[in-house]
Amino acid sequence: MTNASPISCPFPATDPLDFSAADRLSVRPAGQGRLLIGAARQGRGPGLLFVPGAYHGAWCYAHYLAYFAAAGLACAALDMRGHGALPQDAAFLRTTIGDLAEDVVSALDALDGPAVLVGHSMGALPALLAAGRRPVAGVVLLAPSPPGDLPGALALPPVPADVLRAAPGDAEIRARFLATTPDRDVRDVARRLCAESPQVLNDRYLLRVAVDPASIRVPGLCLQAGLDTHDRHPPGQDEAIARRYGFAHATLAGQPHCMMYADRWQVSAAAILDWHRSRFG
Repeated sequence: MTNASPISCPFPATDPLDFSAADRLSVRPAGQGRLLIGAARQGRGPGLLFVPGAYHGAWCYAHYLAYFAAAGLACAALDMRGHGALPQDAAFLRTTIGDLAEDVVSALDALDGPAVLVGHSMGALPALLAAGRRPVAGVVLLAPSPPGDLPGALALPPVPADVLRAAPGDAEIRARFLATTPDRDVRDVARRLCAESPQVLNDRYLLRVAVDPASIRVPGLCLQAGLDTHDRHPPGQDEAIARRYGFAHATLAGQPHCMMYADRWQVSAAAILDWHRSRFG
């Protein structure tokens, strides 16, 4: 891929872990979820719908929303049920990735025209499921969790099914999400993360979510985080996901798992914009 042109961006100021601008965005209901609107449709090709991963909400895409709005693209990020600013009711304990896919479908229905779905980590799975149920312009996967029918996909030990899984603590945020120093202040991330449904996690860990490649008939891009941990992203797995769906693949060597709010988040944003321009002008 070629490098995208630089974008003048009002986000962030100095701290990439400052997500407060997301709190000022307009909100639109979408099924049992809600959309944060970065920019309405502007006639510059398909917009982007960002789907967060486990423990995260739409807030994690605050910088992306500003970046793509500045590039002239419609963009929105989704709080799926029980995530971000949405409450977790008694039913959240039993929420599955299939349920989250329903929220992505509802979000697509709430938008003006087909969008490019962008799913991060676990969020790649409901994004792929939704892409098989609604017309979309494309799919972008960021450090994706593998579909259960991917040959050789790595399963993980399950979590207890009868209790919500607490959000990762500061040490895991630093090491796995950000690949940063042990003394980095990550309070702004920690306070926004939410507990996760054990069914959602076990759907991913036990490889219970299959996504038929025949259901995905659009162009796509898979961005691999070069600093991702091999216990969850063994060598070759992200590339195999891309190959399974006929997507382009690129490894961003200096990027950690949560590339959308890492110190150099603009690298991944530019890679997405470059791919979008190459496909849609």
